[in-house]
Amino acid sequence: MIVVVFDEFPADDLLRPDGSIDAERFPNFARLASISTWFPNATTVFDSTFGAVPAILDGRLPRPRMATDVRSHKPSIFHLLDRLGYEVFKVESASAVCPPSICPGARTRRPGVLARLAGGGRPARFHKWVGAIRKRAQPAFYFHHALMPHEPWIYLPSGRQSRPAGKDPIPDINHDVGFDDADLTDQNHLRHLLQVGYTDLQVGELLRRLERTGLLERALLVVTADHGYSFQVGVKSRRLISDRTVEEIAPVPLFVKAPGQMERRVNPAAVRNIDMLATIADLLDTRVFYKQDGRSAFSREVRARHGIEVRTRDFEGVVRIGLPELKQRRAARRREHAERLGVGGESAVLYGDPWASAYRVGPRADLLGRPIGALHADRVRASLANRALYARVSPRSQVLPTRVTGSLFGVPPDSHRDLALAVNGRVRATSRSFDFHRGEPEYYSFQLPETALQPGRNRLEIVELP
Repeated sequence: MIVVVFDEFPADDLLRPDGSIDAERFPNFARLASISTWFPNATTVFDSTFGAVPAILDGRLPRPRMATDVRSHKPSIFHLLDRLGYEVFKVESASAVCPPSICPGARTRRPGVLARLAGGGRPARFHKWVGAIRKRAQPAFYFHHALMPHEPWIYLPSGRQSRPAGKDPIPDINHDVGFDDADLTDQNHLRHLLQVGYTDLQVGELLRRLERTGLLERALLVVTADHGYSFQVGVKSRRLISDRTVEEIAPVPLFVKAPGQMERRVNPAAVRNIDMLATIADLLDTRVFYKQDGRSAFSREVRARHGIEVRTRDFEGVVRIGLPELKQRRAARRREHAERLGVGGESAVLYGDPWASAYRVGPRADLLGRPIGALHADRVRASLANRALYARVSPRSQVLPTRVTGSLFGVPPDSHRDLALAVNGRVRATSRSFDFHRGEPEYYSFQLPETALQPGRNRLEIVELP
């Protein structure tokens, strides 16, 4: 049995405006959907990892002052499967729910998460965990809480990094001081979506491993996420659920492949990620031996739900919304996001690359591909983060420096400028500069297509657009 919980993953990232999976950009999620039951109306029960992930593991709703470890979450799925004779292979990235008696050497306090996010070790941890999957003498439970596509957004759909791991060259580029900037929000949304493309690559790695080991058909496989994320302009927080952000933060991806299942099914039930324990018990033809709050995703009770409710993080309120309204608001967001970032099918037909249209964010998408000399625009003086990387771009390097960022010289703060970035003589991106109203320099940030850089030395020029 395999359970993967991704992190900070809005369900509509994967979807076209019509609600279908964007198979051109996310072929591995599309393949997963083709052999499993997809729950397009699945939602979270909490907007924080430290509440949502333990709730997935023990089936209980989050409560105030609960620890994110075994002290507050026993028994759990680990106890249930231990009773059934399962050996556990787990990666708990932000929790410590599995007790040492079942998981020898396990932590009894949750690990620090910030260092795991800032470093470049997320792919290696996933790869090592996937490599442990094999046929064994006794049944095995493989659990991974993967910190993807959670920021920092440094991974590309190809698996390479757009910048070196570590702190972002621009502090606070995705914090509340910039949430009211529409152009910066679009740039950040693009980087997030590219990392969702990398998350799709991880799903492909898992499916290939299950195929190679002969376990794919017989496996019980669950892929979901803890909660979503909002890219609305002007919100106070991109993570806190509210009546305004519920359609982005509540819906999460959910795919459940039953043992023996190899055909596509779509289940419209309003299942919650807290229902995973009960669903797993149902598919294993057993029962949860303790009182918990979830119900099987295939139960009559779940089919009868007509709306959702999510308690706010301070436990002072509850956000409620009916399913018809939630679906309507989600569809509106998908249309809005497709207008800015395109969709894979359209992009593949027009450009031969499902990601090409995503790079049209910025004030002057009409300039992309034009010779820089034809613009008759003035060059700007600017610093350039990771400058040395552009002198020796290598197709074998893990880092492909498609994130181009720094600060402008001689431009007063709050004097935002429309900019174009040329690589080797042609415009490959446009953006608008920004600042954080703190007397700092005026910053800029571009995201290049992976095809924009050539091996060896690359010439970068930034010009101000009239």
